[in-house]
Amino acid sequence: MKKLIAASLIMAGVVLIAGFSTPSQAQSPATDLKPTFISPTPGLYVNGWPAFTVSYPKDWEQITVQGNAVFSVGVSRQDLPPGIHLPFLSIAVMPNPLPLEEWAKIFMPVFLQLTTDIKVFSDKPSQLKDGTPAREVETEGVTKATGFKNNVLLLMTKKDVIWVVTIVVADEGKLGEDLKKIAYSLTFLPGREEPVQVPPDVRAFFDMGCTDSVSHDLKTVMAHFSDRFRHSGMSKAFLEQVFRDPQFPLSPARQSLISCETTVTVFEPRGDKAYVDGFALTIDKVRRDHALKLPLLWQQIINEHGEWKWFGDQK
Repeated sequence: MKKLIAASLIMAGVVLIAGFSTPSQAQSPATDLKPTFISPTPGLYVNGWPAFTVSYPKDWEQITVQGNAVFSVGVSRQDLPPGIHLPFLSIAVMPNPLPLEEWAKIFMPVFLQLTTDIKVFSDKPSQLKDGTPAREVETEGVTKATGFKNNVLLLMTKKDVIWVVTIVVADEGKLGEDLKKIAYSLTFLPGREEPVQVPPDVRAFFDMGCTDSVSHDLKTVMAHFSDRFRHSGMSKAFLEQVFRDPQFPLSPARQSLISCETTVTVFEPRGDKAYVDGFALTIDKVRRDHALKLPLLWQQIINEHGEWKWFGDQK
């Protein structure tokens, strides 16, 4: 996710975790690299779809993701409790129709739950290195759970209705250019989003998944998930509860969904499992004239007794 529950929970826990080290940015070209969830490369995050990379210091360690984050890294320090990292990088990918300037509607409810004394130092339009429009926001606050003063940099951009967000958290006062450079290393990869061929049984799995989502039958949809499914610690039973929320993009409870077609852009078989990524092209009753591309979420499928099922991000 790649993104999990609801927009209001997008980055729950982001400012509670933190780490620090001197940045030494990864310089390896990403055009020939596999997505990070298939083959990690220290110092470089590679997303499947949308296809982009983010560089970070090679000695930062990976952290368990939360909310809508797809990747998090930081460095432990001896002066911080175990599990706390500062500075810290988190990357989120999520569908949201709002324009970038309305970022506060998404992030402020989370910040207010986790942080006190919030101040917004900057809130301005920006752009990536290739000219892609972006929004830069820098805030300061005190984490309720730890009492630590944190500075947070949000760099947000969009592809259609997909928000891609890099978040850098530090406790050294206003973030310096070295840390901002991490956020601004976000680079989209043209040519990495073309469809790939998959075996007929895999194609049938995706087609039936879309058909069942449009049918709004929760029981049928859940049959496409392995009983061993696990994604960011989320079980099949927990996911079923998430699917009861009509706000979830592909939820059977979303009665307005009338069409769905899956495009696979990443497919790598590994024995009885396969890594996958791509997007679902959806149409609903409200926006019949505009199909939305929603990212696939679960990264891995498994063949159980001749049937493909979602397996999640577990190894």
